[in-house]
Amino acid sequence: MMQLDTQTEQKTLRLRDAFRVFAWEVFETNPQIREDLNQRYTRFYSRWRQSKIRSMDLSQLTQLATERGFSVEQLLTIRECYYSIAQPYPPEIFLSKD
Repeated sequence: MMQLDTQTEQKTLRLRDAFRVFAWEVFETNPQIREDLNQRYTRFYSRWRQSKIRSMDLSQLTQLATERGFSVEQLLTIRECYYSIAQPYPPEIFLSKD
């Protein structure tokens, strides 16, 4: 039973992070925001810290993805692509409750 809980938690963290990555990519490419990268990320992160997504469980995240027109697989692919380009490290290193 503990194995399932760990797997569910990992899936939840990955999907939550996929939403964060997707939101960052949308925010980052907004042509109206003309700040340097550190300022943009600080601004983005302050908004992310207040997001209701951060407290959603796997079922709620899956439902949100569907409501927004995405599959879980699409969001996870976006996340995987982001990390493969942005970081030379495996995405698991970045899993956290943030």
